[in-house]
Amino acid sequence: MKSKSLMALSIALLLVGCKANQEPLDEYVAQVERKARKDVVDLKPVIDFQTARYTAHKEREPFVLPQAALVLNQPIAKQDCWQPAKRRKSDKLERYPLSKLRLTGVMSGNGTISALVQTPTGNVVKVNAGHYIGLNNGKVTRVTDKYLQINETLPDGLGCWNKRNVKLALK
Repeated sequence: MKSKSLMALSIALLLVGCKANQEPLDEYVAQVERKARKDVVDLKPVIDFQTARYTAHKEREPFVLPQAALVLNQPIAKQDCWQPAKRRKSDKLERYPLSKLRLTGVMSGNGTISALVQTPTGNVVKVNAGHYIGLNNGKVTRVTDKYLQINETLPDGLGCWNKRNVKLALK
């Protein structure tokens, strides 16, 4: 008997809990729609685009600067500056930039020190002072047990050349 009265009581509580929200559904939907609505701003009117036909002006191309503008923007090239002597690139290591070459070892014999330089392809080449290396006419000026000293010649963009010393260190 106790279980029947307990069951009846739990059903009664369940039904009382279901009557908590008695508002009509239509009113709730209308309230949510009012909150969600935003005023739409009218777009600006579309401007009619007018095309213009290009007519050549003294046969100049439209996407190339006029000659007068090119001359004003160009830096003045120097005429009386140092130029390297012309020479043919004949050493194996003149095909590669210095950043791609690695000093892998050093050898000595008969009082001279030679360096072993590895190319990007994996070949190892023996180098002494006086050999040319790199793309910029780099001449090996000194070989030590820790590095190669290279004297490069670089263009400055105005027709002149500058020298700089670079070290290729043993890793």
